[in-house]
Formats: sequence, C-alpha cells, structure tokens
Amino acid sequence: MTVPMPYIPPNVYLLADNLDAALAAGEDIMKATLVWGTGTDRDGAAIAHNRAAQRAILQNVRSLEQILVARVLKSRERSEEIAKRDPRFATVARLYNAGTAVLIEAVSDFGDPTAIDFESGGGAVAFLRTRGLLIEEAPGPSDGQTFKFRDNFLVAGRIRLGTLLDLVAMYLDTLETHFDLFSDVAPEPDLLPGEVDPDASETASQAVGVEAAAQPDDAGATAADEEEDDSADVDSLRDALLEVRNLVALDQR
Repeated sequence: MTVPMPYIPPNVYLLADNLDAALAAGEDIMKATLVWGTGTDRDGAAIAHNRAAQRAILQNVRSLEQILVARVLKSRERSEEIAKRDPRFATVARLYNAGTAVLIEAVSDFGDPTAIDFESGGGAVAFLRTRGLLIEEAPGPSDGQTFKFRDNFLVAGRIRLGTLLDLVAMYLDTLETHFDLFSDVAPEPDLLPGEVDPDASETASQAVGVEAAAQPDDAGATAADEEEDDSADVDSLRDALLEVRNLVALDQR
C-alpha cells in the first residue's frame, strides 16, 4: 500500500540537491581545456612544468567526474524512494534510474588507484582515450593538441556528458513542475492527511482555556467536556495514522 503525500517529502529536496550538484559538476567539466605538450624542446624544466599542468587539469576533471557519478548514483536511491512513496511519479523516476544504471559499474573503476594516477604520460593518454577524446588509431596526442571536455566526453567511459546532463536537467525540471519546489507559497506542515499539527493544537488549546476562564462555571464545564471529546478523537486519529505510517514503511522496504 502506498499513500500519496499532500506535502513535499524531504527526500524530494535531497533528490533535487543531488541533481543540481551533478549538473554543477558537469558544467565545471565542460569549462576545462587541456593543451598537450610533448616536451619536444628538450628543456627539463619546461617538460616538468608542462607535465604538472597537464596532471593538474586531468586530476581536476577526474575529481569532477567522480562527484558527478556519485551524485547521480545517490539521486538514483532517492528516486527509488519517491517512486515507492508517490505512485504518480513512479514512471518518471524509474525511467531515470534505467537511463543512469550504466554508471553503477563505474564505482569499481574509481576504486582502482592505478587508473587515476597521472604521474606518467601513459596514464593521461589512457584517460583521454577511454573518455573518447583520443581516437583508438592515434598513438598519442600531438604536441600542442587542444582537448576540450564538451558534450562528447564519455563520463566514466560509459555515457556522453551532454546526454547525461540533459537527462539530469530534464529530471530536475520534472521535479520542480511536479512538486512545485520553488513556489512562493508557504509550505504546509509535514503531516499525513488528517494529521493534527502539534503547534496548532497547542495554540488552539490555549485559546480555549482563555475563553473558558472568562465564561461562567456552566460554560466552563461544557468547554471542558468538549475539549475532552476532542482529545479522545485526536488520540484515536493518531492511532490510525500510526498504522498508516507502519504500512508505508513496510511498503518502502
């Protein structure tokens, strides 16, 4: 049993945050540009400087790539939670998860330290080749060759960056439209249908107490009886809501 919620669940905001961070990481990758230097001038200091500059750029791109993949994988978890909680959103959430499933295998690649070591030119060349920036037939980059990390960059060697960012952006737009995340309207309290807001109940009880104190004894007794009946109704409603919450929790598992 699933219960569509009339308010925005917290995991929707967490999903939106992960998607937004993934977009930011992807956009930062697209800003990077690498000018390859082979060190043909035979100057040791120049070669060392060029190697260090190349390594810094590739390490930055690799870090951003890992952030992008981590955020996408985390968003998949949140997406599945929402699919279970809100049946109206299940189709979109599962389509997104299917489109990004290819990145699950990238985790094992990131755990291999030899694959992210750019101390040697060979490691850098392998990275460029697996990311689709260097054709298979080329023995290596030529001196002065410029690499731009744009839409055709293969994230983790598996999916084009442009395609992935389009998918993430489309999903974020769908979230905003479906849940109206950035509305100017004040959000409702995080309550299930029919649940009583404790703060509102306390304020109402105080108001009833003041009104009862100002009335004669008979009126005060009547107000106390009504308050007791309301209290019993609230207790019974809370018991029913606890049962609903338990069912929702079991469904999410």
